[in-house]
Amino acid sequence: MPYKSSRSRYLIIPLLLLLLLGGGYLAMQMHTWPHVPTYGAMLYGYGVPNNYQSCGWHTGGDWFAPEGTPIFAIEDGVVIHVGPLWFDGPDVGRGPYSIILYHEEAGYYTTYGHNRVALVEPADLVQRGQQIAELGDLGYSGSPHLHLEKVVVPYTGDWQHPFVGCDGYVDPGNRWSPF
Repeated sequence: MPYKSSRSRYLIIPLLLLLLLGGGYLAMQMHTWPHVPTYGAMLYGYGVPNNYQSCGWHTGGDWFAPEGTPIFAIEDGVVIHVGPLWFDGPDVGRGPYSIILYHEEAGYYTTYGHNRVALVEPADLVQRGQQIAELGDLGYSGSPHLHLEKVVVPYTGDWQHPFVGCDGYVDPGNRWSPF
């Protein structure tokens, strides 16, 4: 059974609002890429201080939606990792079906964590808007959501320490929606 974080109790009010306002999810039309389906809500953003990530702050954006919601690539890229991103051991990280994409033209990586299932394999070329996973609740997670990161330092090839230091994480913003 996945570890449930103590922050779960802080998610009750926002999740109730999602249910009341959207019948399970809240439709949001943010500044997104064209032709990428958009729904779900980012409720826990980049840079929020915390005590459960080694950087001491939240390194991505958490997008909440019902479990099983399709997750789409936010930009063209190549899959360089599919599998665990545990960091500190089993169930302490992004789960066993995490995905890392490299976006060569843009010069950065994106990570997709807590997936229920991955639908791509390493070396697959993906296009913006292509389904790559299903939203889940695996790893260090309090409820079903996608943890989306944007990273500008090279992938190390080590699933326990995929990126060196905290300076490589940048705010993914709400410009994209992975749903």
